Amino acid sequence: MRISYNWLKDYINLNLAPEKLEDVLTMSGLTTESILHKSGNDCILEIEVTANRPDWLSYIGVARELSAITGNKLKVPVVPKIKPSKEKAGIKISIEEKNLCPRYTARIIKNVKIADSPDMLKKKLDAMNLRPVNNVVDITNFCLFETGEPMHAFDLDKIQGGEIIVRKARKGEKIITIDGVERTLADSMLVIADKVKAIAIAGVMGGINTEVTAATKNILLEAASFDQISVRRTARSLGISTDSSYRFERKVDINNIEHSSDRAATLIKDLARGEICNFIDIGRGAPSTKAITLRLAKLEATLGLEIPSVAVKRILNSLGLTIKRSSKKAITAQPPPFRYDLNNEIDIIEEIARIYGYNKIPNTIPNIVEQAKKIPLEVVIEKQTRTILTGLGADEIITYSLLGKNALSGLGIADNTVAEIKNPLSNEQEIMRPNLVPGMLSSMLWNINRKSKDLKLFEIGRIYLKGSEAKFSEKKHLAIGITGEKANWAEGARQCNFFDLKGMAETLLASLGITNTAFKYAANDIYSRSCSASVDIEGENIGTMGEVSRKISNNFDIKETVYFCELSLDAILKYADLEKRFSELPKYPSVHRDMSLLVPKDVLNSDLAAAVKNTAGAILKEIKLIDRYAGKQIPDGKLSLTYRLEYADPSKTLEEKDVTLVHSNILRTLEEKFGARLR
Repeated sequence: MRISYNWLKDYINLNLAPEKLEDVLTMSGLTTESILHKSGNDCILEIEVTANRPDWLSYIGVARELSAITGNKLKVPVVPKIKPSKEKAGIKISIEEKNLCPRYTARIIKNVKIADSPDMLKKKLDAMNLRPVNNVVDITNFCLFETGEPMHAFDLDKIQGGEIIVRKARKGEKIITIDGVERTLADSMLVIADKVKAIAIAGVMGGINTEVTAATKNILLEAASFDQISVRRTARSLGISTDSSYRFERKVDINNIEHSSDRAATLIKDLARGEICNFIDIGRGAPSTKAITLRLAKLEATLGLEIPSVAVKRILNSLGLTIKRSSKKAITAQPPPFRYDLNNEIDIIEEIARIYGYNKIPNTIPNIVEQAKKIPLEVVIEKQTRTILTGLGADEIITYSLLGKNALSGLGIADNTVAEIKNPLSNEQEIMRPNLVPGMLSSMLWNINRKSKDLKLFEIGRIYLKGSEAKFSEKKHLAIGITGEKANWAEGARQCNFFDLKGMAETLLASLGITNTAFKYAANDIYSRSCSASVDIEGENIGTMGEVSRKISNNFDIKETVYFCELSLDAILKYADLEKRFSELPKYPSVHRDMSLLVPKDVLNSDLAAAVKNTAGAILKEIKLIDRYAGKQIPDGKLSLTYRLEYADPSKTLEEKDVTLVHSNILRTLEEKFGARLR
């Protein structure tokens, strides 16, 4: 917001140079970004106003702040109370959307003399980079900057039907605003209308059909309160930003409306010779603010210094708070209606510190007490996961949680499970991601387009789902994706495959203390039907993996084969066991036996391995699948699987008969259950 140094002096006795004023404002929270020296011994201060302090968006608000800081007297212009006229208003006010317009006032002023504004008024508007129009319009702009209340003057004689209606626009309704642009309105936008048409966009800009011109004789002066969100959405949808919308978006003081209207009406009477007539006020003021009790001991403990209660009360009074009760231990004060941001004791403490001066708070080093801090298991698991995967050569990525709906094309996700954004900023931010596939594939495409095709990527992030009864949930997932070539000194270069990805997942889970993991075939729309698996722990599905289907890869314009795995970190957390246990080195040698089996193609390796373990019992230390073959020598519908079994007994050296007996039992079980036979 621009502040004219000379104009500011109308409301407070300033004995500070502009540069010193800049320091004072910045130290109190009103950051001054720049100072522009203008001709005529004036300076323009560009200050940054935080969203929670709309009361600073006026000269009186800034002067009030300076009065509290410097102790100089605030000079608010005296505005005589205008007595209501006994004449009939001749116009009716109707509010159809009371939740979007809690208060609307209209003041009738007749027989105005439209002319140029006096030089004094023109200079003030020029300091705000505003072009003077005429005396009536300039007065409404002047009062906007002085009081912070946006107002608008309508040509009363151009209002058709003798009625002002505050309503939502009709779908496709059009209005030509005072900047000469025709705008098409949505049915969610609030407008000020007469019986025939919309004559203003509420809180944003007036219409050209009722603007005040040199021919205007009678005016209707509007001062109102409009819903912040409604004004913000309307202004953004139409691509308009005005001084009025800027203030309505941050909430104007609803109790200041009548005072501001009186101020503008008085100036119109003095400068345009208008006759002040009726005043129509529909709506309500703001509810009384809640009194807040400040404990002086709490103030001292928080700031680290003792501020006399007399100084505390002076600061509170200077900020507009009313002291309700006071004692040696506490002060109870009621914030003024325009201080929406004061709700708790700590808010009052912050105000006192700000005005008293942050520079007066002593620098102290707090007592440091060493405490054992237990890191949550979730954080430990995530850290361990990152360490393991980066050790396997993968790079971590972080992608956006917001997606466009088109990113879910082909993923087989039902619309009723997707969490949609009600007011997306763009068509690329319409939904919350239901899985990590789009982010992973988008990152791969970005790298592939930059000639980096051999990729191992992983991401730890949250997904968002919509359940029944519009209940939403978020879960933490891990995604791993690989594509391109894998090279090492022993094998040379070759294309990545499903088993490379499976190996990474197995290594990760084993490192987290999870050994009872099963990978089973399971059809999934994300993956190719010939290469798709579920990942289970103790029978619970914790994720999926496979070769990304060609349809989905094409949707992302990826020509390479991509293997993808997504696991639930929340589920992994339940089964992870990071406790280290001592395992004694074996005293006795182990015995290895290989067996090559012919089995039907539909038999799963996991089922075979489970049957072997159950039959062998404790003597079986490990089983590995070391070869899988299907060729000319193998009958149709069959596979050759070669396993290496390691037998060991921690209490003795195994004899041949012990191993032979168990091995024979295993073969017999596999033949009975799966029709397997030795090759």
